[in-house]
Amino acid sequence: MSYGGREREAAEEQPARVLSASGGSTWVAAEEMTWLRKDDQVLDTKGEGRGRLRGYLLVGIASLLFGLNGNLARKLFDESVLTPLTLVEWRMLIGGACLLILLGVVQRGKVLPPPRSWGWLLALGLAMAAVTYSYFMAISRLPVAIALVIQFSTPAWLVLGGALWRRRWPALPVLGALLLAGSGLVLVTGAWQQRFLRLDPLGLFYAVLSILSFAAYLLLGRRIGRVLPALSATTWGAIIAALFWLFVQPPWRMPLASLQPSLWPALAAVGVLGMALPFLGELAALRYLDAGRVGIAAMLELVAGSAIAYVWLGEALTLDQLLGGLLVMLGVGLLHYEELRRQTGHSFPQPALPPASAEEGESGQPGRGGEGPRDLAVGQISEG
Repeated sequence: MSYGGREREAAEEQPARVLSASGGSTWVAAEEMTWLRKDDQVLDTKGEGRGRLRGYLLVGIASLLFGLNGNLARKLFDESVLTPLTLVEWRMLIGGACLLILLGVVQRGKVLPPPRSWGWLLALGLAMAAVTYSYFMAISRLPVAIALVIQFSTPAWLVLGGALWRRRWPALPVLGALLLAGSGLVLVTGAWQQRFLRLDPLGLFYAVLSILSFAAYLLLGRRIGRVLPALSATTWGAIIAALFWLFVQPPWRMPLASLQPSLWPALAAVGVLGMALPFLGELAALRYLDAGRVGIAAMLELVAGSAIAYVWLGEALTLDQLLGGLLVMLGVGLLHYEELRRQTGHSFPQPALPPASAEEGESGQPGRGGEGPRDLAVGQISEG
C-alpha cells in the first residue's frame, strides 16, 4: 500500500506504532518505512487489495501467536516447575537472539546502535523486562483473558494521562473510547460484585503493574523510535532485558528442574513463537498496511488469547465478562480509528481547558517547556 498526499507527509514526519498488549509495541521510524513498504509507487486497485489481504493475514497470525504465548506460559506455570522469572529470561534470550540474527542480515552486519541511543535503549530494555515479567506474573494468578483485558486497556489510560498533562479535553471519540474501556474493565473484573473479592489480589497487583510498565514501554518506544529503526530498538531492548534478569537470577541460581531437556521445546516456543515470529509478522504487515489499521487488526490478540484459554485451559468467561472484553476492544479500536482520522485531517477539534498560569510551557505544566505525552495511545506523535 502506498501513501499519498497528507498520509505520506504524516508517515515522513513521525514514527508509527503498533500496539501489542502481551508482547510489545512495534514502532517504526520514518526512515524505516522505506524498506517496510513494497515501493513508493501507486498500486493498482487489484494489487492493493491483495496487499491489504496479505497484511491482515500477517497481523492475524502474529496476534494468534501472541495469544498462544500467554496460554502456553500459563500452562507451563501450572504443570511444570518453571517460574515467571525463569520463563521471561528464556523468552528474552531466545527471542532477542533470533532478532539479532535477523538484524545482522538486514543491516549487513552493522548491528550496533549509535552511542547516543544507549541511554534510551537501557531504559527501554528495563521497561521490556518489567512489562513481560508483570504480565507473566498476572497470568500465573489470574485467568488469561482477564489479565489480557486489563493490560490491553493501557492505551486508553495513556490518552487520559496525555489529556491531563496537556490540560485539554480529549476529542469526543477519545472520550467515548475512555468510557468504553473503563466500563469494560469494570465488567471484566466484576468490581461491583462479590466475585471481584475472589480474584487473586497479588495477580491484580501485577496486572496493574503491567499497565504501568507497558505505558512506560510505549512512551520510551516512541522516544527511541525517532533515532532507531523498530527492529534494532526491539532487538537490543530484548537483549538488555535478558541481561537484566540474568543479573537478577544467574544461570547457576536457576532451579535445576527448570533446565531439564523435556522443557526445551516449550522454552524455544515461548522465545520463537511467542516473541520473534509475531514481532516479525507485525513488522512485515507494515509493508502493506498503515500503522493504524495494523493496530486495529492486532486487537484480534484479545479474542485469540481468550478463545485459546477457553479451549485449552478450560477458562470460561461469564456473559458480562465477555461484554466487558468487547467494550475494551471497541474502546481501543476507536482510538486507532481516531488516529486514522487525524492522519487524513478529519479529526474532531479539541477544546482547550482554561490555562493554569501564563508561565506554562508547551507541556502544559508550570515552568516546563518541551513536550509532554501527546496522542500516546495510537502512535500519532506530535513533535513539540
